[in-house]
Amino acid sequence: MKSKIGYIALSVLIAFGLWLYVITSVSPGSEDTYDDVPVILSGETVLQERGLMITSVSSDTVTLKLSGNRSDLAQVNRGNITVKADLSKIYEPGSQLQLSTTVSFPGNLPSNAFVIESKNPGYLYVTVERRVTKEVPVEIQWIGSAPEGYLSDRENSTLDYTSVSVTGPESVTDRIEKAVIQADLTDQRESISQSFRYTLCDGEGNPVDAELITTNVEEVRLDVRIQKVKDITLVYNIVEGGGATRDNVSVTMSAETIRVCGSEVAIDAMEDQLVVGTINLAELTKSGNLTFQVVLPEGITNLSAITEVEATVLLSGLTTRDYVLENIQSINIPEGMEAELITEKLTVTVRGPAELMSKLTAENITATVDFTGAEAGTTTFRTVITFGEGFTGVGVLRSDPVSAAITPAK
Repeated sequence: MKSKIGYIALSVLIAFGLWLYVITSVSPGSEDTYDDVPVILSGETVLQERGLMITSVSSDTVTLKLSGNRSDLAQVNRGNITVKADLSKIYEPGSQLQLSTTVSFPGNLPSNAFVIESKNPGYLYVTVERRVTKEVPVEIQWIGSAPEGYLSDRENSTLDYTSVSVTGPESVTDRIEKAVIQADLTDQRESISQSFRYTLCDGEGNPVDAELITTNVEEVRLDVRIQKVKDITLVYNIVEGGGATRDNVSVTMSAETIRVCGSEVAIDAMEDQLVVGTINLAELTKSGNLTFQVVLPEGITNLSAITEVEATVLLSGLTTRDYVLENIQSINIPEGMEAELITEKLTVTVRGPAELMSKLTAENITATVDFTGAEAGTTTFRTVITFGEGFTGVGVLRSDPVSAAITPAK
């Protein structure tokens, strides 16, 4: 009797254990809800090959209510449940296109392990547009200006990219007309050479929402010279001679100043005046024009574009006259040599103030030939013309050489 009661008690205990196992572990009627399970959009590459792209999705997550064995439900979570929507079945653009989703579970669970009691939302709705690529120009928007005394060479600024390639939905790319960078010149004393992020804008310069746009470059490099400006006075040198002094000359320049620019160092090192040439009065026989080239130091730019200036030289208060000299003196004849002048008369052109020239005669003029270093033979020699006392204000414009024969002394 006791043995029978023991068997009954053991059976009840085993049955209770089995029931408890089924309830807590197997429990085929169990349910669970999984919120915010991410939706994977597959087939986007195929969509792009068709020239299409997704611009909006009604939802990027779903909520699943699953039923099945408690032990199986315990193995899944929102991280290992896969929900997919296939985009490869879309061939044309459209709005609110309906997509169904498929659900899969970890590979160690059979495909029929669960019943999907509900899926929210049951369908996804997507908007598809044509995927368009076009080139838009880069536009520089200048802010402020360089400080006084400085020049920004905006006209010759350069960009490493003059246009940007934009790719995205047709409705957006159609609105994009330019890529705008902003360059602030306020208080800028040095040249700019840096990269700028740009803003995609419509034709009126308003920014366009470019969240769905991709571009070929993110930044554009701008180079613009900013240089110091200076006004330079053009001057000339005068060398007195030929009976003419500064008092006898009036000079008018076709340009008296030019504007130049350069780096601060180069400009600060440059004088306020630039000598463009020399007027040698001994070589100027009459009034006339002389042309001088404007040559600037390296690193300096001529903003005035004046590359040459013309000097109009007017002579006044001078008289010019020719004199024939017969008394030609010889000096410094080499030892053991004799010099015979072949030229018997020498014509010289003399210029000077009218008052002195009216008194000057050939007797007041001396022509001297210096034979220092002369060698045997017949050749020409330069003459040195000097004037008598009281005629230092006159000068020679022209004096021909003389011919002489050098022979050994007899």
